[in-house]
This record gives sequence, structure tokens and C-alpha cells, in this order.
Amino acid sequence: MSVQHDLSHGTHWRRSVRLLRPFFIRNWTALGGATAATLLATAATLAQPWPLALVIDELIGTHDGAFTLTGADTTFLALVAGLVLAIALVMAASEYFTDLWLTRAAERIVHDLRVALYGHLQRLSLAFHNSQQKGDLVTRVTGDVNAVGTLFSESLGEIVAAVLLLVGMAAVTFVLDPLLALATFAVVPVLLAVTLYYGRRVKALARRQRKEEGQIASLAAETLAAMPVVKAFGSEEYESERVASRSAYRKDLGVEAAKAEARFSGLIEIIGAVARALVLVLGVLRVAAGAISPGDLIVFVTYANKTYRPLRDIARQSTKVSRAMARADRVADVLATDHVLVERSGSFGNGRAAGGVELERVCFSYAADRPALTDLSLRVPAGSRLALVGPSGAGKSTVGALVARLYDPDAGNVLIDGRDAREWSLGWLREQVGFLLQETMLFAGSVADNIEYAASGATRAAIVDAATTAGAHEFIGRLPDGYETMLGPAGIGLSGGQRQRIGIARVLLRDPAILILDEPTTGLDAASEDELMLGLERLMSGRTTLLITHSTGLARRAERVVVVADGRVVEDGPPQRLLAELRVFRDMAERQGVAGAQAPGADRSLVS
Repeated sequence: MSVQHDLSHGTHWRRSVRLLRPFFIRNWTALGGATAATLLATAATLAQPWPLALVIDELIGTHDGAFTLTGADTTFLALVAGLVLAIALVMAASEYFTDLWLTRAAERIVHDLRVALYGHLQRLSLAFHNSQQKGDLVTRVTGDVNAVGTLFSESLGEIVAAVLLLVGMAAVTFVLDPLLALATFAVVPVLLAVTLYYGRRVKALARRQRKEEGQIASLAAETLAAMPVVKAFGSEEYESERVASRSAYRKDLGVEAAKAEARFSGLIEIIGAVARALVLVLGVLRVAAGAISPGDLIVFVTYANKTYRPLRDIARQSTKVSRAMARADRVADVLATDHVLVERSGSFGNGRAAGGVELERVCFSYAADRPALTDLSLRVPAGSRLALVGPSGAGKSTVGALVARLYDPDAGNVLIDGRDAREWSLGWLREQVGFLLQETMLFAGSVADNIEYAASGATRAAIVDAATTAGAHEFIGRLPDGYETMLGPAGIGLSGGQRQRIGIARVLLRDPAILILDEPTTGLDAASEDELMLGLERLMSGRTTLLITHSTGLARRAERVVVVADGRVVEDGPPQRLLAELRVFRDMAERQGVAGAQAPGADRSLVS
């Protein structure tokens, strides 16, 4: 089991590095500059004990008891003091540029990575997004990406500096006295073993922490978005308890991680103390034997103390690296996901579509054991108006989603103007198909911005014209700032009918050849529905229209009605013929109390 875990760990690590490497390479100049500055800082750190060693060996060590400084002694002392200042200046300048370049590189990496991650999320299919928790994805775009930047601005810089310092001290001490050098660095293998063990432990806990944080974010986002429902059912305490239980588990994971890090730090303290004691005892013996000078012992003791510091830094930063790599893995998980709608090379897309739509023996499932469409065939001539009706879950909305190529069928073909939808470019197809959903999604921003969302760069005249045609211009004019009125999240403050008319204006501005209306009047009162229908009639005029609805009254506005049940077409024909001759549509109309449902010669004024 542990072998499989190690293999999985190594595979994840290699994949993360491979996916993130391009973002690091783009900033090689800043990272290289930081490395050069770190080398200078290391040299300055190595030089720090030497002025004192020189004073002891060349000045103090040559006299017994009290002594008087000669002119040469004073000159030598001044030079040593100048050397101390020069070392300090080099140290300060190198640390400044190291921090500056590492932070600059980290900020650029975070920016590039966040943009790439969010762009990749935009390209991923609707099937992927439907299977993911939104709060968790938001956490990856924000917190996880920031952690990768921190990895560079803090952890890796300190680790590189510590490693260079260790190598430099090892080289200097081996030149001075190999035996004492071995004693100084004897603890390094032990430290590495401890670091590897606790690094893996902390990273595993960090991954679980990040997962729980994503779950908490998703739960909170879902609940806050549904706050009217929470208030209506008095579920505030229940929702608070749901988050509290998740948060308690996250707290336990955090405590466990803290315990692991505390044990880690304690072991490092003990290992460092052993190293310093060993150097002190053995160093005195080596001075007594005449192998090294007292000044050299000062260098060794100083390096022994400094050996503990870089070892401690490596140990502590390794746990932070483990945490950051756990979050980098989560970013890489998304970047490695290839749930995208494939756009074939040489795909077509030019001019405006005529609008012909055809489904040939289409099968589709959202999940393997739950088919949504089964062997469904349907033909919608260009410019015609077709209503899709049927019970909830019958597959009506799925037909619209396949026509817009939000999904690809599992079997069969979806044709646009006689060509498989997969052969058209996605960009062109999105331009040709307009979607009006049951509830128009509005964004925080002005009314004009929300209408312009369908066609970026549209002129104000075009926006006003679309709003006027949709029947929205009048109520927009009554808003405090007209088209510049800022809307809250989801268009709060507007009625359902007003939001739908803005949605109609948005689709009109795009001017698609094919129109999909998915339950456009659900939830509206009779007056709002009548007002909305005026805009819908203008929107449907001259366009191929798929009107998806439960309402048989609304369906009778179409030239043709198709009844779908269990993913299959069960009735197809003009609405009046279905009312007169067939049963399913007529039964639906009778249950809804639609006038004329039982009369073959009923008034056809509702039929366009």
C-alpha cells in the first residue's frame, strides 16, 4: 500500500512540475537574478566570522595579557572594521535584490497561472462544470494559485540560500580541518531523513485540508446563493451546523498538521544542539593539538551555529513547500483535465447560418445509467418554429443543449444546415445559436453592460434598439440612471419579467440564426407573460426557433409541436392536429385547462 502511495505521490509531483514548468521558465531572468544575488549573500555570510578570526589570530593572539596597540595594529583594526562594513553592505544589497526579484517573479507566475487556469476552466465542457463544486474551483483559482506564488517568493528562495550556505560552509571547513568538518556536518543525513518523512506527512495532511476548504467554500456559496429558500424554511441553524461540522473536521486536520510540524521542529532543535556540542568539544581538542588556530575555532563554532540555522530553514520551509505542492497539485489537476469539446482541424464557419437543424438517431446520457435521449430523430427546417413539450426529465432541454453543442451526443448526429455540428467551428456555432433560459442570468454591472454581454463592442444605438425591440426600453428609462443603472448580483431589484426582457434584448443584439427558448415564461404572472410574449414574438420572427416548454398554451404559438417522453418523440405535428387526433398533447392541454383543447375546430389565433 505504501509503495502504491509513493508511486502516486511521485506521479502527481512530476505531473505538477511538468504542467507548471512553462510558467517558471517565462520568468527565468528574475529567477536567475535572484540566484546570483543569493550567491553574493552566501559569500557575505561565509565571510562574517573571518574579521573576528583575523583579530584573534593576528592581533589578540600575539599578545599575553594587557597590550598597547601600535600604529600597524590600529591600521589593521581599521581595515578589519571596514571589512565588516563591506560585508554588511554586500549582504544588505544582495538580500534586497533577492527579495525584489523573487517577489516580482512570484507575482508574474501567480498572474500567468491564474489567467491560464481560469481560461482553461472557460474551455472545459459543461459536463465538467456540472460535476464540480463551484466553491472548490474558486478556491483553486484564488488560494491555491497564490500558494504557488508564495512557494517562489518565500520558500524556494530560503531553501536555495540555505543549501548554498551549507555547501559553502562545508567547503571552507573541509579546507580548514576535514575531521572537524565531518563532525560539523555529521547530522545532515539524519536531518534529511527526518525532513523527508515529515514532509510527506505534512503534504498529505495539507491536501486533505485544501479539499475540505474547497468543500466548505462550495457549501457556503451554495447556501448564500439560496438564502431566500433558507429563510423561507427557517433552515438557518441547519445550514450553520452543516458548515460547523465541516469546519470542525478541517480544524482537526489543521491541529494534526500543527502537531506534525511541532514534532518536526523539536527534532530539528535537538539535532542542531547535538551538532553544536560535538563541534565545541572536538574543536577545543583540535586547538589543543595545534591542528587549528583559535581563530579557526571561532569560524567553526560560528559555522556550527549557522549550520543549525540553514538546516532549520530547510526543514521548516520543506513543510511549507509540501503544503504549497499540495495546492499546486490541485491547480495541476484542473490544467490536466481535458474534458473539452474537441474542435476538429479544418472546421467550417463562415457567414450566417440558414438555420436548418436536424437530429439523427441521437442518444445521450449525463450519467452512464441514466439515458436522457434514446434514438431521437428530429428535423427543424430553417426559419420554422417548433415547440418541444413533455414532462420534466423527458429530455427537452437536452435537445436544446445538443443543438447549441454544449454537449456532444453519445451516438447519432446533430446537423446544422446539413453538416455535423462537430464540423463547424465552436466560435461560429456560438454566434449562430441564441439561448434564452428559464431565468436570465444577469451580472453585476450596468444594464447596458448586461445587454452588451452578447456582442462585445456593440454601439449604444444598437443596445437601445435591441432593448426597444424586446420591450425593455420603457422600464429601463424609468431606472435611476437608465442604461447606466448598476445592477446588483443576479440583477437583484428587477422583476422576473424585466430580467427576461433584458435577456431577450441580449439575444437580439447577437442576432442568431437559431433560437432556443427554454421555459422562457415560467414563474411569470399573466400580465408579465403577455408583456414578455410581445418581445418573444419579435425575437422569434425570421429565426429557426426551438421553444422548450411545459405550457401547451405557449406551445400552440408554434407551427409544429413535438412531444417528448422518456427521451423519445411520441407525438409530432401541428398543434391543432395533436389536440384533435392524438392523446398525449391533448391530455396535457386538458390538465392545464387550455381553451379549445378538446375542439378540433378551435380558434387558431394563438398559432403563429
